[in-house]
Amino acid sequence: MMSAASLFPKSPEARLTLGILVLLLAVRVAGVLASPLNLYADEAQYWRWSQDLAWGYYSKPPMIAWVIYVSTAVFGDAEWAVRITAPVLHTAAAGFLFLAGRSIFSAKTGVYAALLYALMPAVTLSSSVLSTDGVLMPFWCAGLYLAWRLRAGGGMRCAAALGAALGFGILSKYAMFYFLIGLALACVLDAPMRRALVSKAGALVLLVAGLLVAPHFAWNAANDFQTVGHTVDNAKLGGELFNPENALKFFIDQLGVFGPVSFLALLAGLAGRGLKDARSGEAARWLLCFVLPVLAFILGQAVLSRAHANWAATAFPGASLLVAGWFAGQRAVIWSSLAVNTLVAAAFLIAPQLTMAQTRALGIDNALKRTRGWDVAAGQVFAEAERLGATAVLVDEREAWHGLDFYSRARSVPLISWRRYAGPKSFSEREPLEGPLAERVLVASLHPGMRPRLRSDFAEFEPAGQVRIELGVRANGCPITRVFQLYVASGYTPAERTPEWEAALDGQKEFAEPPCPATD
Repeated sequence: MMSAASLFPKSPEARLTLGILVLLLAVRVAGVLASPLNLYADEAQYWRWSQDLAWGYYSKPPMIAWVIYVSTAVFGDAEWAVRITAPVLHTAAAGFLFLAGRSIFSAKTGVYAALLYALMPAVTLSSSVLSTDGVLMPFWCAGLYLAWRLRAGGGMRCAAALGAALGFGILSKYAMFYFLIGLALACVLDAPMRRALVSKAGALVLLVAGLLVAPHFAWNAANDFQTVGHTVDNAKLGGELFNPENALKFFIDQLGVFGPVSFLALLAGLAGRGLKDARSGEAARWLLCFVLPVLAFILGQAVLSRAHANWAATAFPGASLLVAGWFAGQRAVIWSSLAVNTLVAAAFLIAPQLTMAQTRALGIDNALKRTRGWDVAAGQVFAEAERLGATAVLVDEREAWHGLDFYSRARSVPLISWRRYAGPKSFSEREPLEGPLAERVLVASLHPGMRPRLRSDFAEFEPAGQVRIELGVRANGCPITRVFQLYVASGYTPAERTPEWEAALDGQKEFAEPPCPATD
C-alpha cells in the first residue's frame, strides 16, 4: 500500500500545500466548534438516519449517515459533532487534487489546483455544514487522481483503488455517476485511457465498484426504490419543459459556486485562451471529459425545469485542475482568483459567529434563518405538549419535523409529520398518525394554507395559542419570525385524499401572519 510519505514526498510544493491545507483545516474546525447555529433541516435528517444504520435511506445513499454515526459515536450528539467531518473531507479532496495536478501537469499546478478547490466559495460553505456534496468530493477527487495514474500505467492495485473510489462515491451521492460518464467519454476520445480500461485492470475497477454498491441497490429493490425514485422526482420534469431564462441564472450561480474569477477563467480557457502545448492539450481534453458533461447536463436540467446552484459541483474539481494547468504561467489570474475566494471564505467564516444584533446591522439575518431557533422552538412546543397532555405533536412541514426532532431528542411525546397526500412523500412522514397517538394531538402548524386541510382530518380542532420564535430582521426592516400556531385536536378521521378534497379547500387560510408594513 502507498504510504502518506509516498503520496506527499518532501518537496517544497508538497510541504507548502500540506501546510496551507492543515492551517485552513484548523481554522475551519475552529469555526465549526464555535458556531452558534442550529442544524439545518437536511443535517438533522442525516443525523436521524445515522441512528439506524442501513444500506440506503429515503432520499440519499447511506454514506453521509455512516459518517455521522462515526463522528457522533466518538463526540456525542452535538451540532459540531454532526458537522466536524465536513472540513476534514474537503481537505482530503484538496489533497487528492494536489496529487492529480502534480501527476497531470506539474507540482506547481498541483498547488494551485488544491488551493483553487479548497477556497472556492461552495467548498468554504460546505466546510461549515455537512452535506452529501462534502462527503462525495474526496472520492471524486481521488477518482481523478487514480484514473490518471491508471491511464499512465498504474497496475492492479491502482485499479482496485479506483474501483473503491467509484463505489464509495456512489454510496455518497448519485452524482458520482457523472464520473462514469466521464470515464466512458475519455475511453472514446483518449487512446491511453481506453487501453487502460479495456483490460483486466478495467474489469477490476468495475468489479470492486460493483461489489461495493450492490448492497445499496439491493436495499433499494427491497424498499420500493425509494432513493432512486426520490432522485428522479427531484428533477421535477413534470411541468413546463422549456425555461430558457434559467440558463442565465445557471451561469450566474456558478460564479458563486466556483468563484467569479475562477469561473470566468474556466470560460476563457474553454474559449481557447489556455496553454496550447501538446501535453497540456491532451491533459485538458482528458479533464474536460469530467467537466463538460456535468455542466451540460445540469444546464439542460435548468432549462427544462430547474437546477440548484450546487448540482454542478462535481464539475469543479476537474475545473480547478484545468484552470490551474491553463493559467499556471499567468499568476495574475490564479492569485486574483485565490484573493477573491479568500475574502469570501473569511466572510463565510465570520458571519455564523456574529450576534443577531450584528447580523441585523449587516442585513444577513435572512441568510441564516434556517439555522436559528429550532432549539428554542422544540423546548416550547414540547413543553406545551406535556402541559396539555398531548399524545402526539403533529407538524405540517418536513423542515419543522427535522428541526424539532433533533432538538427534542429526549422527548416523551411522539413527533409526527402530517400527510397531505395518501402516502408518505418524505422521510419525515414515514410514521402515520394512528391508534393511541391520535387521541389528543397538539398540532403545531407553520402554514396557514395547510390548516383547513389539517382541520378537515379532525372532529375537534381548538386553538391553543402559538409559539413565536424571532429569527432576525429582513433587509427591508421586516421581522423574520417562525410562528407555530397551536391547536388541540381529537377525533382523527382523515379525509380521503381526492382531487375534490384538494379543490374544495384551495385558497383557504387560517390565522395568517399580517403583512409587514414595510412591504405594503
